[in-house]
Amino acid sequence: MGTLIFMSAVSIPFSANALTDWQAQLHKELKENTALLQYESPVEELSISLTELEGPQLPNSNAATVAWKRMFAANASNEKQSNRLMREALMQGADALYIEATSIHTDYQLLLAEIEVAYISCLICFDTPAAHAHFMQTAAAAYTSNCILLHRAGTQKNTVSSFAAQQVGANSSTQLAVALFELQQLLEENPQQKTIYFEMGVGNEYLIEIAKFRAVRHTVSKLAKIHGADLDLQLLVKTGFCNKSLQDPYTNLLRLSTEGLSAVLGGAQFLCIQPYDALAQNGATAFGQRMALNIANLINEEAHLATLQDPLQNAYIVEQVCMALVKKAWGLLCEFDEQAQHAEALIIKQIEASRKLRIAKFKSGENILIGINAYPNEFESPKAEWGEIPVAYGFPYLIFEKNAN
Repeated sequence: MGTLIFMSAVSIPFSANALTDWQAQLHKELKENTALLQYESPVEELSISLTELEGPQLPNSNAATVAWKRMFAANASNEKQSNRLMREALMQGADALYIEATSIHTDYQLLLAEIEVAYISCLICFDTPAAHAHFMQTAAAAYTSNCILLHRAGTQKNTVSSFAAQQVGANSSTQLAVALFELQQLLEENPQQKTIYFEMGVGNEYLIEIAKFRAVRHTVSKLAKIHGADLDLQLLVKTGFCNKSLQDPYTNLLRLSTEGLSAVLGGAQFLCIQPYDALAQNGATAFGQRMALNIANLINEEAHLATLQDPLQNAYIVEQVCMALVKKAWGLLCEFDEQAQHAEALIIKQIEASRKLRIAKFKSGENILIGINAYPNEFESPKAEWGEIPVAYGFPYLIFEKNAN
């Protein structure tokens, strides 16, 4: 029989070194590249040292374990097609549905046929009180009592969003401030608000995005305390289209994967990995839809990240970025609140500045996107063309592939 060796009995031949010794060694080894020890992001307007480990730390969050859901997004404007796609998605691993574009004409019997909403999370978004009233009047009792209703307007509003701001080029602190300002106005009108749905987009800066989602909980908690509100925060994260390619579709695999991981590690309760070609002229292909769900399945089941309890707590760089974003977003929130009548103009100004910088970095080649502005695809692959691009804050969604030429 072999001998069992327990870790407690193993002698580890490493002695603790002083922080200053470690910093000196890093400078010695990096030589002329010591600038790498300072994280600089003009777009995010952040400058953080990677070696000042004795700086302030975030308090432990005591976050609850998060069992996140794989969410599939559907459009209510075509009930029959959306019903088929939702049923297929549920068979392929989705355990939550997210229905948008509801109206006073939506046929819910057709849209939700054969979908057991009592056993899965079915989130239905209403842009107007009239759309909600139509749902309550025409949908079956099984739907009205079991679906999760997201109100974006009216006295029942319970949803704030910065997804569009992220898609047109806002940096992380502006995205946070946009949603926080919307929440601030909501709490001023209804401080008894119990559940709030916080919808956000996710970008490709892996650690920045994780820190951004962690910052949501700190800032929302701070705002709720000011208003004396006891909020149950539900974080919905959707991947977007800024860095996606229709000419080199396989490059989207890694981008969607890292974005999904950022959302999950950041504490999202719902993750919607959207098909990379959802904004193509002919809409998402079966390949794009299946790939999106498969990535979520891999993160959930193969990577064993089905449930998490703040896995990056005390991770130095994540917490430093998180603190910086909290500080910057809170400052923007105060500015928007103090000049509420001009808040939209201030938001547009913030977005325009970071948007221009993103485009400049892309066109100069400083921001490299494989298959888009570097190493174009030379192999045969299914290609598509971009369709109508949504507009928000007066800007079309920032699609780098459309800026490549």
